[in-house]
Amino acid sequence: MLKTIISLLLIFLLAALSVYSISFVLPSLSSIYGQGVYFTVPLSWIGGSIGGVALSVLADRWSRRLSLLVSIVLFVVPLLLNAFVKSLFLLYVLWFLIGFGVNGENGISYAYAAELSPPRYRGFVGSVMQGLYFIGGLLGLLWAFLFRNLEIYFLSLGLVSLVSFILWFLIPESTRRSHSTSRKVSIFKVLILGSIFAVGSFLFVVPLVSLSFTLLSSLRIDAFLIISIALAVGMISFTLAGRISDKIGRKRTTFLFIAISVPFSLLMLLTANPLLLSISLIILMIGSSFFAYFGVWMSEVFPPEMRATGTNLVFFLGRLVGGGFGVSIVLLMPFGLKNDLGIALIASSLLVLGSVIGLPETVKR
Repeated sequence: MLKTIISLLLIFLLAALSVYSISFVLPSLSSIYGQGVYFTVPLSWIGGSIGGVALSVLADRWSRRLSLLVSIVLFVVPLLLNAFVKSLFLLYVLWFLIGFGVNGENGISYAYAAELSPPRYRGFVGSVMQGLYFIGGLLGLLWAFLFRNLEIYFLSLGLVSLVSFILWFLIPESTRRSHSTSRKVSIFKVLILGSIFAVGSFLFVVPLVSLSFTLLSSLRIDAFLIISIALAVGMISFTLAGRISDKIGRKRTTFLFIAISVPFSLLMLLTANPLLLSISLIILMIGSSFFAYFGVWMSEVFPPEMRATGTNLVFFLGRLVGGGFGVSIVLLMPFGLKNDLGIALIASSLLVLGSVIGLPETVKR
């Protein structure tokens, strides 16, 4: 079981590295393709919203393992092809497919984690898994720093991602379809409130990670240093959040991190001091930990026969609105990037707060 979980985590890390990799070379790509290249990010999340649901249906009806393999093919092969394409339209197609595969892989991994992890460690495993997005972002940042040539950058990333196929062979078909750990609940209510939670979470995390580098660079702050620290702190915080949620419950832990995200979002909105802004960005990575255990939480709520599908239906609107259009919404706001981002983070935190009140608790204390 441990070998399976480690293999799942490593594939999840490579998927996270893949989907975030373009964020750190967008300025270079824009000098070639123009500002239109920035829409590869929302397109990847739109693809992810569709892929997450489509591949989860395959996982629930036929095979978790087969669906996982399809998802790996769909993000590894297009990532490699980035090194060779010279057309903006083809870039759009490739990043739609990458998002389709990555988010399909994510949803299947949440179901695996809920089914294979011991109940008292599910939140921990889920939050480590989700926290790998920070490590993926950190690795992408480092990769962009080391490989300034775009062809080499994407080719090397694609070659490393091929390891996912080797790891897939170490993952068996899931046969432990554990029961839902919550009392009898309204599936419709969970879908509605979970979707609102997901929209708020993605509207918080995706613009924060995707636009912080651009914001710091525009203010002539050392973006590589601050983002590296923020991503490392975010990974540690996500890991701790899952363990805390295993101890005191998913809902109480969510309230704890919202109490961090709201005041520091306000600080970002109100301050013009570079040091305070940098500190805010780092603390906001901690505040985003209300998203750490969400995938496993939803997988605990839904019954086995619709676990992957239900979880990905909840994530659908989050990926579409928060991921697909979140960055665009912030970029289209008229108040300046710093203020636009601050407003978006406050609104996102309030969405999560409003939804979590009605979601069922799954941790028995």
